[in-house]
Amino acid sequence: MLKAIAISALLFLSQFASAQANVNESLETITYWVDATAGSDNNPGTQDAPFQTIGKATAQAETNNQAGVGTLINVNPGLYREAVTLKATGTDTPLPITIQAVTPGTAIMTGADSFTGWQPYSGNASIYQTVWPYQFGLCAADSGGGPFQQDIVLRREVAFVNGKPLTQVMSLNQMMQGTFFVDEANAAVYVYPAAGTDIGAADVEIGTRGALLTITAKSNVVVRGMTFEYSNSCRNGAALPVMSSDNVLLDNDSYYWNNAQGPAMTLDTNFTVQNNIANHNGIGGMAGDATKNSQWTNNVTNYNNWRGAQGAFYDWSSAGFHPYATHDDAISGLTSAYNQCFGIHWDTDNRDITADKMILSENLLSEALIEKSEGPITITNSTMCGGNPITNPANEIGFWLRNSEQVTISNSVIAGASQELFDVTGTAGGYPVTDWETGQVYNLIEQNVTLNNNTIVGSALNQNVFYDSSLGGADWASFLSTLSSDYNTWWNPVDSTAFLLPVPVNNTQLDFPGWQAFTLQDQHSTFAAPTGSYPVACTVAPEGPDFWYVTDPIKGLIDIQAGGSATFSTTVVALGGFSGPVSLSVDGVQNIPGATYSWDTSTVNTSGNATLTVNTATTTPTGVYPITMIANNGATTRTLTGSVLVNTVLAVGPQVANMGPVAVGSTSANFPVTLADLGPNGVAISSITTTGDFSQTNTCGTQVGGSNKFNFQCSITLTFTPTAVGPRTGTLTIVAADPGSPLTVSLSGVGVGVPVLGMSPTSMSFPDTDVKSQSAPSTVILTNNGTANLNISNIAFTGQNPSYFTQTNTCNAPLPPGSSCNVQVVFAPLYVGAVSANVSVTSDASVLPQTVALTGNAVAPTLGVSTSSMSFGSEPIGLPSVPMQSTITNTGTGPLLISSITITGANAGDYAQTSTCPISPSSLAVGASCTISATFNPTALGVRFGNILITDNVVAGNTTITMTGTGTTPAAVSLSPSSLTFPGTNINTTSAPLPVTLTNSGNGALNITSITVTGTNAGNFTQTNTCGASVAAGATCTINVTFTPTATGARSGSVTITDNASPATQTISLSGTGTAPTVSFSPTSIVFGNQPQGLPSLPLPSVLTNTGTGPLIITGITITGNNPGDFTQTSTCPVSPASLAPGATCVILPV
Repeated sequence: MLKAIAISALLFLSQFASAQANVNESLETITYWVDATAGSDNNPGTQDAPFQTIGKATAQAETNNQAGVGTLINVNPGLYREAVTLKATGTDTPLPITIQAVTPGTAIMTGADSFTGWQPYSGNASIYQTVWPYQFGLCAADSGGGPFQQDIVLRREVAFVNGKPLTQVMSLNQMMQGTFFVDEANAAVYVYPAAGTDIGAADVEIGTRGALLTITAKSNVVVRGMTFEYSNSCRNGAALPVMSSDNVLLDNDSYYWNNAQGPAMTLDTNFTVQNNIANHNGIGGMAGDATKNSQWTNNVTNYNNWRGAQGAFYDWSSAGFHPYATHDDAISGLTSAYNQCFGIHWDTDNRDITADKMILSENLLSEALIEKSEGPITITNSTMCGGNPITNPANEIGFWLRNSEQVTISNSVIAGASQELFDVTGTAGGYPVTDWETGQVYNLIEQNVTLNNNTIVGSALNQNVFYDSSLGGADWASFLSTLSSDYNTWWNPVDSTAFLLPVPVNNTQLDFPGWQAFTLQDQHSTFAAPTGSYPVACTVAPEGPDFWYVTDPIKGLIDIQAGGSATFSTTVVALGGFSGPVSLSVDGVQNIPGATYSWDTSTVNTSGNATLTVNTATTTPTGVYPITMIANNGATTRTLTGSVLVNTVLAVGPQVANMGPVAVGSTSANFPVTLADLGPNGVAISSITTTGDFSQTNTCGTQVGGSNKFNFQCSITLTFTPTAVGPRTGTLTIVAADPGSPLTVSLSGVGVGVPVLGMSPTSMSFPDTDVKSQSAPSTVILTNNGTANLNISNIAFTGQNPSYFTQTNTCNAPLPPGSSCNVQVVFAPLYVGAVSANVSVTSDASVLPQTVALTGNAVAPTLGVSTSSMSFGSEPIGLPSVPMQSTITNTGTGPLLISSITITGANAGDYAQTSTCPISPSSLAVGASCTISATFNPTALGVRFGNILITDNVVAGNTTITMTGTGTTPAAVSLSPSSLTFPGTNINTTSAPLPVTLTNSGNGALNITSITVTGTNAGNFTQTNTCGASVAAGATCTINVTFTPTATGARSGSVTITDNASPATQTISLSGTGTAPTVSFSPTSIVFGNQPQGLPSLPLPSVLTNTGTGPLIITGITITGNNPGDFTQTSTCPVSPASLAPGATCVILPV
């Protein structure tokens, strides 16, 4: 169920101007959606199909980050029962990741699970029990000499019935309404809900998960509007730990009812925590540890340390806000109220700190403590107001300064504390502190303190406005010589001597004039009732009726001799109109042999004190006996556990240390144990030893304790290194000069088998592989070489080019010892060049992933074209153009695979292509070429567009050659005449030319490619023409043809005209007859007879007849022979150019 949280009026700013985090969320180009109810992790993570878990979305976001992509994760309202980790890898990029609630405050990450199957407990039908499957044990105690920690402080469970928190108790005897008990020994959990609760219908939730969102070594992360509740982290943990990270923004997040604290920033830089609420957490609200360059703005930390209060553990590492070793830290607008600890505790090595507009009010201990810090720390415009009604609480101070320097407080109010208002204390002579950042060691004493324009008001007799009871001598001299205090208003209306100094003797009381005269400070200050409304500034309204149950915050332990009495003074503190009554009881006294107890009052109405007295017998054995005091008001129960130490002043805790499971041969995490001296003089330590597989180191030396209340304890640090599989036990033994010696702690742990991941091979080199293709798979064999099952949680690619590889594997189930599984790796390069990556295997065999190195070389063809465009010019419709060509060359580093060569474009049908290029699976080798030929045959008028699309494996994509041409109206040819018939012509004689008129009767120019003579007797005809290469529309030209027969008889041929008309050729038919003349004479000889010399004879005629088929051309008739001069002739025969027609005759008359 969703929880509705009522929040007091508080102004939240959406962004603080000087925030240290600077996350560029505009770089988040992928958005995922998460819905706990309607989603599935098999979905793509879209708004319509969201993931179910935040963990799935963050895993995808981390993958995106490694690929250089930022991610926004939108989380829909709902309960998310999961724990999520964002952890750096070797391939992280600076791209941001944001996790944000779609509606702030409604996306709840919870550490609790719902428990069902409740049955009434046989001993009390109002108590219900069910199965408890966990063995959390006690958490490790805080180390470093802190106060003694009771077992209840080291528990981690939190429980809720219908959203109402229950108080954890340590036994069935302690159970009352509003409590629960985890009995790990018997695997049971018990709840005692409010009267009238229907347990079958109730929502019973118990925390089973620790840190809900862990951010480790990341950068550029935003968490916005999320709620974190019910985590069961140990007291030194957090619901949202951020470690070793940079540029992190926590914005408008909430943390409620977590066992430890809300956000904890450790070794982080350049971060901002703003508009956060951390209320009702078991130890503290917020914390920073060894951080640098941070901004904490408009945060609320109220009602924290309820877990510590159950064991009187108030004043160690608990605070509403606990900055530890923070550097360059800016705090603004902090509200810290009603915490059962400090409001804010600057703890050790804090420097370069500013704090403005803080409201610190109604906290159990000091509103503000600055301890062992070199400064400077500057507090401005803040209120530090008490109001704690506890009578004489030892540490309830307005402002407490301990061994710190360079502290400035100005324009602030310190008022209302039940003890002193401004307290200066510490270790005489200084306290050594090492700057974690620079290594510089400071010996810190109180000096360089500035108080300016403050209001410091007491309200009771013996309540000092300034208090330094013990740091005299050189410490006081250093403090006073560097103090600057002026323009303040000091006031205590019932005690005029409200300044307590350590000089000239300890506890010297001065009035205000005495203070001025002795210190030479506050010369412009006043000791008078303040004006204005400072009490209003100190008021923080509580949430509602409730009560605290508290005791002396120093130790919570009473040491007595057998036969003596131990007195516990407890107080019920009413909050928010609580009216009581509160009934008091005690559990544990029955476990002290011979002991009895009594209350001075067993009921407290509203607020008040109640004293428990425990009387021991002279026969009571030496020991440490925990007792739990119980305060009950109906369905609300509060408990307070202390210890009675009989015949001993030493206490060790916890008394049982369960180190949990640890791999054989490995060493566990440190487990702190505290040794405390409750006496006044210190106790000599003889030895501290361990047995079994356990070791220890300690800070105890030869004595623990003494008169200094800050050094009454020491730390023992245990480790466990199992030497065999199975349960292992041992004992921590402390021998000391104490009647309770030796003190012992039972040690236990479990040695577990160790899986060992073997990888073969440890590196792979892939052959040259084309971009846009993939290699054959190569196999990595994963083998469990260990002694326990190997669980492989993730197989991924890391390194420089993780996206160039893919894998499938058979490693889904746990691998028993000796077994193997396979990872098939494929190289699928995206870009050209040398490539490297790793197969990264995450398993329980090692903390860090184990890797197989991958290398490969990505090659790719590059397609070069001799021309990227073809312009065909104008072509008549229906007539194909002359081909144009483009040469394709593979200028790359890998084979060119051409899948297809196709014509595309708006007028693809007007173009055609042929090529000599190989088509896949054949390839064009590197450096080789092929040719594409294209033609244009327009089907319509106008400009026509087309492309040659070459589909290939070139990285840059497919290649296109553009084509353009213009379709024109075709020319039309008319011939007049369309045939020629030549008259008979003697062979080898050329006829007179016959003309043909060619007319372009079309609308376009007639482009003549050729005019040739063709046909059977083409060689008997010749042509000349006046046409040229082009004949304009409507124009004419002449073709002249002659006939020169080479043989007799009919001869034929054609004149062929090739052009751009349709059809593209036209012909002129040619015919003629070859002829030849034949001569006959009659007579063929002439005899003159005898004729006197000199006298001509009579002519003797001879008839010449043309008996052939062609005209006879006589070029001459002459007389030849031996005596041509004796003869003459005349004739009637025509002489060339005249001719004798076939069949005609003429006469030759010789004389």
